[in-house]
Amino acid sequence: TPDRAVINRMGFNNAGLEPFAARLAKRARRGVVGANIGANKDATDRTQDYVTGLTRLWGLADYFTVNISSPNTPGLRALQTRAALDDLLGRLAEARKGLAGDAAVFLKVAPDLEDDEIEAIVATSADHGLAGIIVSNTTIGRPATLMSRQASEAGGLSGAPLMGPSTYILGRFHAANDRGLVLIGAGGVASGADAYAKIRAGAQAVQLYSAMVYEGPGLVGRIKRDLADRLRADGFGSVAEAVGAR
Repeated sequence: TPDRAVINRMGFNNAGLEPFAARLAKRARRGVVGANIGANKDATDRTQDYVTGLTRLWGLADYFTVNISSPNTPGLRALQTRAALDDLLGRLAEARKGLAGDAAVFLKVAPDLEDDEIEAIVATSADHGLAGIIVSNTTIGRPATLMSRQASEAGGLSGAPLMGPSTYILGRFHAANDRGLVLIGAGGVASGADAYAKIRAGAQAVQLYSAMVYEGPGLVGRIKRDLADRLRADGFGSVAEAVGAR
């Protein structure tokens, strides 16, 4: 579409935990692979779903994303409240004590958060030993600039319209991050300029999804080359030097 966006309302439909674990076990050990874990829509104990997913996939993935921000699972974002998040991350931390080896665990959050919520998420994540936070998931908002006839359809909006809102929230997380958490910027990244904006807002790494629909896998190489040029032009010797340099 002219909006260069995607609306997704699929939820967490998949073949299930065991087939996923089997595929991960067979993969060639090349590159970094993350496992995104979430709760089933009909779960009576959603926190237990996360514990089950983490323990079953431990040792099969290089890092884990605890996804509590999908807008397509009713009530899931309620896990972002301080008490619920403290319980969830506490139970995950307890489960990790009995697991051999180590893997980074990240929390993926929504772009629709207030400053007090951001501060609570940072503190709670750090208290329970998370590696960092991925900012952000899709939005349920619909900017007035959207042109597509499908703009009003249900689901989480991602792609270019999410770049501004998610980068703003990323900056707020960076400002609140006094605990040394790694921030990963996601939402609307489609160019080297977008990746650079995320880094300067506080991201130490970036992720992209929707832009691959429009640009294909060759986009990654183009972003890397453009980003390197932008870093050099501004006198930065590395990505690390540019993090948070707004």
